[in-house]
Amino acid sequence: MLIKQYIIYYAIVLIGMSSAAHGDFSVTALGKKYTPPKGRVAIRGPKSWHGDGGPSIRNTDAEHLVWKEQGYFQRNRDVGQVFLPKQDIHLDAIVLRLGPSDNAVKAGAPGAELFLQFFEVIGEPRINDNGTPQGTDSKHGFSKNHRCDDFIEGVTYRSIHIARGGIFPKLPPTTDKKGKPTGDKTAILQYLRFDLTGKSELVFTGGKRYAFMLGLIEPGPERAFAVGNWNHAKRNAPPSNTDKYDTYHDGWALRREGDGTIPPLMTGKGKQPDDATLLKKLVKESLFNAPPARFGLSPTTAGYPDVDTYRDLEFYLEVHPDKNQGEK
Repeated sequence: MLIKQYIIYYAIVLIGMSSAAHGDFSVTALGKKYTPPKGRVAIRGPKSWHGDGGPSIRNTDAEHLVWKEQGYFQRNRDVGQVFLPKQDIHLDAIVLRLGPSDNAVKAGAPGAELFLQFFEVIGEPRINDNGTPQGTDSKHGFSKNHRCDDFIEGVTYRSIHIARGGIFPKLPPTTDKKGKPTGDKTAILQYLRFDLTGKSELVFTGGKRYAFMLGLIEPGPERAFAVGNWNHAKRNAPPSNTDKYDTYHDGWALRREGDGTIPPLMTGKGKQPDDATLLKKLVKESLFNAPPARFGLSPTTAGYPDVDTYRDLEFYLEVHPDKNQGEK
């Protein structure tokens, strides 16, 4: 039965890819101020200028992977957001904000091709505390707070469309080719508008959850950028996506990392291993599989050491002006 379900899901992904031609959307830098068009925004996430550095969207080639002190290579990552329309909406564009730190736009991002993948979210979400309830330390995370290893279960993500051809704007990088800060703050906290065209302008049904995911198509050195967000994983509060600390009750952030291995192999050592077989496995887990397998990898909130369970991006969903109305 599981094999049959996988074949059906994989076929859906292939259909989505075959319909996605280059030029399915364009990307425009809007500057550091964004005024949502009146009656055009159906859903908005929380403003993020007080958030952390932001989750990085990256696709680094094998030769330039970064070794982390926990004992693994920093994995490539796609990032997204779950949302819940209150009424039927005809999506025209998505607006996201770049992060507030020096990882906002790395040197390999400008000019790189992007994709947007859309999912239907099926089921009812629940938080798994990973065996670390309030009052205990997380098993992994940037802090020991119990929330830092929580993940969402109870839902599946069905791919419904893949749009390609958006090109990252020619913003001045915030880091150079060696990963060092350039001192140029132009791109920090810039808003980007992802304007969908043709068949990529999807209609979403009110009352049903959906998600979008954003990523870089081709790997390369320093090919990464960060998006603005709020993340309350460090709050010493019970697990909840609807408490006062949750900034968007109807959804949560998402990620895909490397080849999807969870948990990833971690040596716990500050230096790369000498063993060639072990090193090859570590590299493989950090890289994306080539399409279509990459697009068939299900999103998750589980990350190592970071998670997206309590994260929301700053995002705006603009509806088509001739099809329906957004917020009043």
